[in-house]
Amino acid sequence: MNNYLLLIGLSYVLLVMFIVWVGFYKGFGTKSKILISLLLPAIYYLHWFGLQQSKGWPSDQTLPTQFELISADIVEPNQSKEVLGNIHLWIRPEEDDAPRSYILPYSRDLHKRLFEAKQRTTQGRRQIGLLSGSDSREGGSDIGGGMKLGFKNAPRRRLPAKK
Repeated sequence: MNNYLLLIGLSYVLLVMFIVWVGFYKGFGTKSKILISLLLPAIYYLHWFGLQQSKGWPSDQTLPTQFELISADIVEPNQSKEVLGNIHLWIRPEEDDAPRSYILPYSRDLHKRLFEAKQRTTQGRRQIGLLSGSDSREGGSDIGGGMKLGFKNAPRRRLPAKK
């Protein structure tokens, strides 16, 4: 589960608890008013922060076992700028699904394989990504978690028969 979504859920729970507390304890003292004045903006900040972190950002969850590669963006490691490097994949998990963004740690081997896959894509050949276990005999780049990622040409789409 995404930590940001947990943060958003927590902000809603805190807000509901606050409203219930206000509903049962109507007589506020000065300390209570100060606490409310400080607590309510904190809840709004937690909620806002959670929304900012979850909208449109790539998923760090496990990739599907098979997907269509739409595009990739590679950020190479740079010691002078203290950049670790990562690989962003824009994929379509299944034929009719909406595309989704994923992030992977940088590796030179995966960088090479993605470069080759992107070249084949520019030549008009769709690329299928295949996720397999690290003990698999199929070629692929190690992406951590005991998994390998490889790419192959997708079968050509057949046009429907003429009527």
